[in-house]
Amino acid sequence: MPQSPDHTGIDWNKILESLEEAKITHDMTKEEFSALATAREARALLAAQEFDEDGGWREFTALREKRRKFRLRIVRLAVAAGLALAIGAGLWLFTPSGNTLHTADSAGPGKVRLRTADGRILELDRGAGTIQDNDIARIQAAGDSLVYTAGNTGSEGAKMDTLEIPAGMPFRLLLADGTKVWLNATSKLIYPAAFHGEAREVYLEGEGYFEVAQNARQPFRVHSGKTITTVLGTAFNIRAYSASVITTLSSGKVKVTAGAAVVTLLPDEQSTFDPESGRLDKAPAIAADMTAWVQGNLYFDSAPLADITESLGRYYGLDFSFDDAATSQLRFTLDMPRPATIEEALAQLKASRTDLHFQINGKVVTVSRRLQP
Repeated sequence: MPQSPDHTGIDWNKILESLEEAKITHDMTKEEFSALATAREARALLAAQEFDEDGGWREFTALREKRRKFRLRIVRLAVAAGLALAIGAGLWLFTPSGNTLHTADSAGPGKVRLRTADGRILELDRGAGTIQDNDIARIQAAGDSLVYTAGNTGSEGAKMDTLEIPAGMPFRLLLADGTKVWLNATSKLIYPAAFHGEAREVYLEGEGYFEVAQNARQPFRVHSGKTITTVLGTAFNIRAYSASVITTLSSGKVKVTAGAAVVTLLPDEQSTFDPESGRLDKAPAIAADMTAWVQGNLYFDSAPLADITESLGRYYGLDFSFDDAATSQLRFTLDMPRPATIEEALAQLKASRTDLHFQINGKVVTVSRRLQP
């Protein structure tokens, strides 16, 4: 019988079914996706005969050892992962289906677009399918996620894949090294199908949340605007929709550089790069607030309406215009699950300002204030 998620946010039966039935559900949460990814990493170690039986499952079981009653499920998950390896190390967690990947010279509106290193441009739909399976890497798509598995070749490749996320819901990506990435709407990530060389280098435009797989011998670097964020293994958010770059650390430790300027961030600290002044500043921040979008939430704390509508425009594919500058600077606090429609989001704003008016005309929303009688 299906079980609702526990206090960790994970439905263990869903994870078990994904392992046993070689499929992934479209409603998988961030925590469930991470647990599933960790199982994949453990299986990769098994395939490489580098699995430490005493410590290899430590990361995979850490979350669920908080409560003893889940230990039976832990054993079943470990057995399922081992059986999947025995069936075939190349098997991953998707059920292929036809007509889900479309090759096009240019992607249509509202489609996630993947440009592979060999020059193909693919539109990713909600179904599952294998995009690539060669010595460089295996790439598989399912719903709102992509999974990379490194191939057998050890040769270094200079060509990169490019993943472009349109306006709408965020997208998830599992890189070949086990790093997990959540990309926000209207973002782009450039990265290799498999990492070789002295460092793992990726390039971000827009906003991304990274949970970096630890590898002390191969640091992970995110290039965004004029900044470089360097880590070994940690979790952080980068927002770079404009020339300004904001990096917020959730856990671990990162170094952010911008030209000659360097700052080191600890958890709940944030760096801001101002391209006009060239300054790179550091300040305290609440990382959970900055990463609310990863959980599918809208969170703004006394934010100008212009900032809020900028985010709403990315999520719903709309442009906002204001009747005057004063209206755009009205401040609101918003903390809610991201609604399915723009009308629901605007209704929350109107609830606290009855004089606020939104007129939707096609893809443009005009914001004005009406005088009270």
